[in-house]
This record gives sequence, C-alpha cells and structure tokens, in this order.
Amino acid sequence: MAAAILLLLLQPLALFSGCGGGKQQGEEEKVVNFTIESTLIPRERDTVFILDWRRKSTGPGDVDPRELAQRYWKWEGGSLTEITREEYDDLASRREPGQPNKWIYGEHSITVLELDEGKGEAVVEIDSLYGPLAGSGTRYLLRKEGGDWTKVSEETVWVP
Repeated sequence: MAAAILLLLLQPLALFSGCGGGKQQGEEEKVVNFTIESTLIPRERDTVFILDWRRKSTGPGDVDPRELAQRYWKWEGGSLTEITREEYDDLASRREPGQPNKWIYGEHSITVLELDEGKGEAVVEIDSLYGPLAGSGTRYLLRKEGGDWTKVSEETVWVP
C-alpha cells in the first residue's frame, strides 16, 4: 500500500523527466515547468512537439534562438523528455514525406518575460510554430496563490 501511494506521489515528476536535472529549481524554472504542465501540454497533448526554454533577450544584438535557448524537450508518446540541441535541430528539420512545408513536429518556445518574486507575479510567453505560415504567440500573466502558480489571464500577441 505504501509503495502504491509513493508511486502516485512521484507520478507528476515522471512527466518532467529531465526538468530540474535533480538540483534545486529556481523560481523561473518553476514558472516554466508550471506553464508547460498547465498550459502547453493540455493544449498540445494529442500532437508531437519540441520545446525550448529561452532566456529573455537583452536587446537587438541578442536575438539568436541558438544563443537564447537554455533547455530543450520533446513531447512524444505522452511524455516530456529532455533532449540535446542537436536532437532538437534534427526533429525541427523533419517534414512529412512528399510535403516539404508540412512539419512533423510543432515547435514551441517558452520565455519568462517578467518575474517579480516579491509580488508573486510572472509574465510568460509561449511562441508556437506549426509550419512556415502557421503559429501564434500567447502571453500569460501568472500569480502565486497559496504557494502555487496559477494562470490569471492570457493574450494573443502575434499571429502570422
């Protein structure tokens, strides 16, 4: 019985294999994990996708996705697995056979734009690309309530 209870308690951690790397998570990483679990996975659970967590750009000379990305994952078969940049690039280049403009994997990026730990608020953006002319950017306001992050609002900020 105790083993069954332990397995139930550890089940949410299996969803994020690779997140945190076994070390203490900072608040920004907690915000990213919350956004993945509460927003991205429920919205995209029936697809396959790749995901990167990007740091906020510091200005016009700092916008290369290769330099902004901090971590990479893929969602496949109902689980999120951390991957390398090389595997991310490989999956991003895959196309449907005979259809060069139809991507196999959707691509998503999560960026924490603002984090005010004192106020317990964060602004996070998920940018999603499904093909050359298909995608959107959605910005979320998150608030910490009772020690847990919750989604307060969302706003579409771009579409192609």
